[in-house]
Amino acid sequence: MNLKFDWPRAHRFDITEGRIKQLPEDFVVIERLPEEPCGEGEHLWLKVRKTGQNTQWLAKQLARWANVKPRDVSFAGLKDRQAVTEQTFSVHLPGKTDPDFSTLNIPNVEILSATRHSRKLKTGQLIGNRFVIRIRDSQLPANLLEQNWQQITEAGVPNYFGAQRFGMGGQNVEKGIQLLNGARFPRHLESLFLSSVRSYLFNLLLAERVKAGTWNTLIPGDFAQFTEGKAGFYCEHPSADDTERCVQGRLSPSGSLPGLSKDEFTALDDREGTVLESFQTVIEALHAKKVSRHFRKFRVIPEQPHFEVIDGDPVISFFLPAGCFATSVIAELCQLTEGDGTECHE
Repeated sequence: MNLKFDWPRAHRFDITEGRIKQLPEDFVVIERLPEEPCGEGEHLWLKVRKTGQNTQWLAKQLARWANVKPRDVSFAGLKDRQAVTEQTFSVHLPGKTDPDFSTLNIPNVEILSATRHSRKLKTGQLIGNRFVIRIRDSQLPANLLEQNWQQITEAGVPNYFGAQRFGMGGQNVEKGIQLLNGARFPRHLESLFLSSVRSYLFNLLLAERVKAGTWNTLIPGDFAQFTEGKAGFYCEHPSADDTERCVQGRLSPSGSLPGLSKDEFTALDDREGTVLESFQTVIEALHAKKVSRHFRKFRVIPEQPHFEVIDGDPVISFFLPAGCFATSVIAELCQLTEGDGTECHE
């Protein structure tokens, strides 16, 4: 199956070439959690700042330091290796005292705080991430780039899944399709591969709306989702109020992460079925595996945006909700060349 990963841009202004992640400090990620540790309990929450280190690798190092099993160390989501990132890990220490912090010697890792809590930090327990990104070797004058950035922060960008969701060269999608066709893989990888397939199908739906110019507009048969949270409703015929709320950024059209659903949205199902016609056997296989259908907003609007120039390089900062990808924002601004490292903000 011929898979394509070159997604159309929504904004029509000229873009510049640019480089990100040339140095870890060019890409700063600060995690925002929904709660703070209370100060007591059997879980030790460690807020860390890491530079040039992989999240999963660091979790294993913390487990070794605390003398616990790797499964006793958890985190909300993966973060870049080629970046400076702040995130929290929880270490399960029932009936144990805190480890000796003087023995913690992990290169380029700093403990910002260590506080006990009554609960572990779960995967996905995340409000979102704040990014501070330096763009090097930009070919556009800074004032034009700032104008383009202003348009992006007002109108938003297509909420594509980033390339890292699909694996190197899209191999996770290919393996997911093989899995759905009966191939066998280690059980712990199955959900990753299936998620990659569904994310790819969503991107195809979004790309079609971008090409039609309706990625940020409600049309008949859409499932509208509120900007805050994941709640939404079916719009067989969007009302004037629905349309106005979409213009204001309070609502967004959304697309399916295909799977089983008890609801029938005839117009939406027909439209998505047409776009994904060549993947019908894949979707049927997802149904056979009892994968549930979910919706994802077609648009994301960067929050708390800021633009400045440091030593001639534009630096942008913004906040994105959990599950949104910074590179999908930057791709609307410039043709990216990345340094080493893989971006994962889940």
